[in-house]
Amino acid sequence: MGAWTSAARRAARVGVQQAVAAVRRPEGLDRYRPPGARRRYRALAVADVDLDARTAVLRPALTPPEHPPEGVHALVWFHGVPVGDLTVPGDPDVVLPGLPARAARELEHAVLDHLLLDALRVPGGVRRAAREGLDPAAPARECPRLRAAEDADTRALTVAVCTRDRPEDLRRCLEAVARLADPVAEVLVVDNASRDGRTRAVAEEFGARCVREPRAGLDVARNRALLEARTPLVAFADDDVLVHPRWARATVRAFAEEPAALVVTGLVAPAEFATPAQVLFEAVGGFGRGYRERWFSVAVGDGQVAARAHPGTGDLGTGASTAVRREEVLALGGFDPALDVGTATGGGGDLEMYFRVLAAGGLCVYDPAVVVLHRHRASLEQLRRQLRGNGTGAFSIFAGAGGNYGRVQARDMALSSTAWFAKYHGRAHLRSLVWPQLYPPQLVRADSRGALDAVAGRYYRRAQREAAERAAAHPGEPTAGPLVHRPASARPPRRADPVLDVDVLRRVLVPAGTAPDAVVVPPVAGARRLRVRLLRDGLPQTVLTVRAGGSDVSAARLAREVVDHLGPALLAPGTSWQELHAAAVAGGPAPLTAALAAAVRREPSRLDPGARVDVLLATRERPRQLRRALAALLEEPSRPLRVVLVDNSPDPAATRTAAGGDPRVLIVHEPWPGLSAARNAGLAHLSGDVVVLVDDDVAVTPGWLEELLAPFADPSVGLVTGAVLPADLRALDPQLFEDYGGLDRGPHRHVYDRRWLEGHRGPAPTWRIGATANAAVRRDVLAGVGPFDEVLGAGRPAGVGEDTELFHRVLRAGHRVVHQPTAVVLHEHRADRAGLLAQLRAYSAGHVAYHLQVAARHGDVRGLGRLAWGLPRDLARRAAATAWSDDDAPRDVLAAQVRGTAAGPGAWWRSRNEVREAGRAPVDD
Repeated sequence: MGAWTSAARRAARVGVQQAVAAVRRPEGLDRYRPPGARRRYRALAVADVDLDARTAVLRPALTPPEHPPEGVHALVWFHGVPVGDLTVPGDPDVVLPGLPARAARELEHAVLDHLLLDALRVPGGVRRAAREGLDPAAPARECPRLRAAEDADTRALTVAVCTRDRPEDLRRCLEAVARLADPVAEVLVVDNASRDGRTRAVAEEFGARCVREPRAGLDVARNRALLEARTPLVAFADDDVLVHPRWARATVRAFAEEPAALVVTGLVAPAEFATPAQVLFEAVGGFGRGYRERWFSVAVGDGQVAARAHPGTGDLGTGASTAVRREEVLALGGFDPALDVGTATGGGGDLEMYFRVLAAGGLCVYDPAVVVLHRHRASLEQLRRQLRGNGTGAFSIFAGAGGNYGRVQARDMALSSTAWFAKYHGRAHLRSLVWPQLYPPQLVRADSRGALDAVAGRYYRRAQREAAERAAAHPGEPTAGPLVHRPASARPPRRADPVLDVDVLRRVLVPAGTAPDAVVVPPVAGARRLRVRLLRDGLPQTVLTVRAGGSDVSAARLAREVVDHLGPALLAPGTSWQELHAAAVAGGPAPLTAALAAAVRREPSRLDPGARVDVLLATRERPRQLRRALAALLEEPSRPLRVVLVDNSPDPAATRTAAGGDPRVLIVHEPWPGLSAARNAGLAHLSGDVVVLVDDDVAVTPGWLEELLAPFADPSVGLVTGAVLPADLRALDPQLFEDYGGLDRGPHRHVYDRRWLEGHRGPAPTWRIGATANAAVRRDVLAGVGPFDEVLGAGRPAGVGEDTELFHRVLRAGHRVVHQPTAVVLHEHRADRAGLLAQLRAYSAGHVAYHLQVAARHGDVRGLGRLAWGLPRDLARRAAATAWSDDDAPRDVLAAQVRGTAAGPGAWWRSRNEVREAGRAPVDD
């Protein structure tokens, strides 16, 4: 009974949380509401803003407006591609003249992001931008992607429009196709069983080839287009869209950049907002999928399950603008004739085709430069029918077509769709009760009713029978081959991921062979990841993991990943967007650009050359690593160093031999085992103003010391951590350590203070600050906060945690802590499985011990909740993901973390008792 009561309480709590989340005002949707109103806009003028020409041009409405426009919705273009949109309330005649300037301010981040991509695609582009900054006024002709699109051979493309009894929509669509900037091989109109000859008449008026497909169904018509086309690429446009003049060019360019892509989708933006229904559809989702390129693939050969990675493919795009490689998609059977408009299912044919490509190991790409404008449904009744069709189509896939992919995929689709229905539809119904004008209940009900009807009425099976009957009634019509449904594969043993070095100053990210210094990306060969070590003039900067999903990574995708990872640090190492936004001067015409220019030109700060620096290095029975570490340290040319080397082994002879008698190295012997004890033994021998802490298994890189010391030019900074990157990432075990979390904390500078420490509801994540494998601390700060906690640290039962506990004390004392990613050391990760497992057990036990010690010593009990709930939950999720092949970590690696976590409390207790019994440093304040 008690278990049921507890479960009921948990369910009630979750229900309350869902209800609160449901009635909370949806984030990001205020732009579709007049200020202060509890309704959507009734109508908006729609404009295109060109940031290159600094113009704003209204589009003519296709539908007679029901209300005067209450503002302007603008699609914003830069260098020929859309970079964002904005909605501004007010009289369009008043708003329009100021739109270019407003768009330039509000989308400045997106423009700079675009220019960073350009810099990576031009020889010497990053070096030049790092010297001069970025110029949003740079002419569009300098954009390498725009030039690549102009060179695209659009004669490899057939434009296919499938239509039925909508001649006026078709006329508008073909008028837009006729305005394409580049000639295509053919425009093909598939008349899907129209009732009269108007469709053919419109097609012939525009010189398009018209093919009649007598079997009703949009997917049947799409397959007919694939069978009739003669080109390798076919681009589908719905009859209610207007293609942009550069649509064909952008489509072909996307396929050229992504040789492995079978499907390319693009941005479907609203053509007009003439009625409340059109505004409402865009507000609750629309067809747009954002302004950033995205890649979708599944490492099916590595055991990844498509139905778990992408159970719903709606994020990929929509059939209103979908281009495919004709032969490859036909080899998979084309589109499923039992789905989409014209069948009982009412939709979903495009999404199921995307999924079938993913399940077969293919690559799908969303490219926002491939733009069409969609005329949304003008009336609420039309919108209600569309949303019901969305529900029937999606759940006809989940509850019907999903069964074609085998037991594993069908089960995963059923589970994910059930969870999604409960969350999404439950939240939508609650919101419709509280905000009925924002979420009209009849529309929410239509969507949910469609999903339930599709499942209860077995719409997919019914549509299959009807499709078979139509095919039998027209035996002479061309038909696509059988649908290919690839079931899930068993997961093979984990193998090392491919590794790539990219020097952002010396290499250019363009397709191999197009430039002498182009990066040659190794084939992924079905792996889930590509590991990328980013260098800067030959020196390591950071490590990036690309989630390849079994598909080869193109230069275009690599450029996108590098910019997403580095941001402005590509030009000004260590600088983040957050830092630039904080430094931006409000009111200027381009504050973010000015802040980036200042960061690029800023002279590096430097600690007073007269400040004395000591290095504290502890070692235990690792002479080979020690020799490597000392050699790199003693070659540091920027200022004289004195190294206090503490040997923590029973016999220091091997350490004395490794030090080689260098007079700059003072050797201290501390036989009591433990890293903290060894460091504490060295404290009495320090005389410098700053103490640098390094481990014996790291090697410093050129320029490391001054970068590490630079933040101390600010007297409020008490401690600095640097970047700890893997020295060699080619073997599997070092890669597994990086997946666990590694020692690197990212490429951006972060500043922490007492407010940050105390501002978290749960425990402040001091483990994200860095590691004392590469750190420096003012000697007077270290004296003020006390020695290292000997309950924690390597060599003690508790494992690790001494560095995060020190960070906690430094922050509590009111000092600032800085993570300086430009101070780089290379760490020798464990290269054997036994060593890795022992390390992970120690790290997991040490994390638990850290929280317990902070609670016992400092009274900070926030970490106890993490131990009671957070860590077990995270490990349970990781175990489930491993069991279901979402996570390909070897089971012994996960088991080591579980064992270490479970052993943590006992290890902490033994460490405390041993320290107390030995009469060493106090275990409590």
